Amino acid sequence: MALIEGLSYTSLKVTASAPILILAVVCASFLGGLVDGLIAAGITVWYYAYELSSPGTTFPYTHEALRRVLVFACSAPAVALMIGLLKQRAARITAEAARKERESADAVYTSLTWTREAERFGRDAERRFRAFFDTSVVGIMHTLREGGVVECNQTLVELLSCDSRQELMTMEADRLFEDPTEYGALLAELGRGSAPVERDLALWRRSGKPLWARVSVRRLDDAARTVFEWSVVDITRQRQAEMRAAGFQAELERRQGEQSALLQEIEGCAYAVAHDLRGPMRRLEELSQAILAGYGLKLDAAGRDSLSQLASSSGAMARLVQSLLELARVSGGEMRRNAVDLSALAQTIVQALRTREPERQVNVAIAQGLTAVGDPVLLREALTHLIGNAWAFTKGRPTARIEFGESKAEGRQAYVVRDDGGGFDRAYAGPVPGAIQRLRSADEWPGAGLALAMVQRIVQRHGGRIWSEGSPEGAAFYFTLGEPPGPPSASA
Repeated sequence: MALIEGLSYTSLKVTASAPILILAVVCASFLGGLVDGLIAAGITVWYYAYELSSPGTTFPYTHEALRRVLVFACSAPAVALMIGLLKQRAARITAEAARKERESADAVYTSLTWTREAERFGRDAERRFRAFFDTSVVGIMHTLREGGVVECNQTLVELLSCDSRQELMTMEADRLFEDPTEYGALLAELGRGSAPVERDLALWRRSGKPLWARVSVRRLDDAARTVFEWSVVDITRQRQAEMRAAGFQAELERRQGEQSALLQEIEGCAYAVAHDLRGPMRRLEELSQAILAGYGLKLDAAGRDSLSQLASSSGAMARLVQSLLELARVSGGEMRRNAVDLSALAQTIVQALRTREPERQVNVAIAQGLTAVGDPVLLREALTHLIGNAWAFTKGRPTARIEFGESKAEGRQAYVVRDDGGGFDRAYAGPVPGAIQRLRSADEWPGAGLALAMVQRIVQRHGGRIWSEGSPEGAAFYFTLGEPPGPPSASA
């Protein structure tokens, strides 16, 4: 536009018509933009007004000339504005299209990236699952209802001694059982409920060695088909151990039966011998007493003393025979377990001893509230012998002391009978046989050994144990009673 104006002042005198000027405004707006178009419109309006004026300096304000100038002055900016707006809209549309194209490309790239990441993650997950699947200690396989094996892990392949997974997957599932009907039986049991089914049974093994396994099966349903998942745990060693344990148990029961029979035989023999000795011992004592009564005056002092010792020894032997009979009795027979007040039993036993020997000065301390669960008759006899022995052991003291209380041993309640009598060497402390050995003289404490043996048998029948502690100043006998098999039936 500036070029046309410049040429109009030269000798060439270039003259542009209104369409050319409008075209120039359109080109300026299209190429430069809205601002350039408006500048071009202003220049063309000025040039057009200049062209319509006369060659003089005075502007011809005719009606026609003014109209044409005003029309051109209005149309040129309007065209520039319209072209500029169209160009801006086209630019926005182009930018929007480019943005959408970039977003589409980014979305495609992101989708491809996610797809590749998902594929990689899927491959990693499958690799981890396969590693876990194959290294599991449990053999696993998936089968169809018809019996085809669709998947299995390496553990099951090794359990069944197969060469490869492919070999196992070509086999029918029921062939993996020693009894092929077990396969259908397990599926039928599974069909009657939704919970997994578990059973111990024998499986086929290619090597021929038996495989005892704990087999469990559950149903996996999906839209395409029904798959059964089998878990196989090798329990062959456990089964063999159970069979060995059952054999040991049978052998133990057989030996216990033999031992019980032998013990009953020994007890029966001891009872028979003791029973048969009672008559001769009684007759020997009676004969000694009769000789003393009829011929005592004809004998000297030494003879009478010998007959007295003979009668005393016969009485002691009779009491020992009676103790043997009691020992045989406490070793057999059925026990009745009741709640027993041991403190009350001890009070009764001490009162009987005081009545029998009122001249004795014995301080007896009995702890209150001591109870146990056991056979009342046997426990009374055990306490009678323990307290009776303590009473006998303290006979040589002008003032004696006996205690009956409780203690703790290995976390269990223990009962103790303690005295300050003859005592014994610590070398004999411990189990009751050692305490029996410490008895210095059968004449001093007659029947004490058998009494302790009876107490030991009673305590053992109650599932407990008895032991002793001692010193030259006194002795103590501890005993425990085992846990009762059930609640007591009554109080005693």
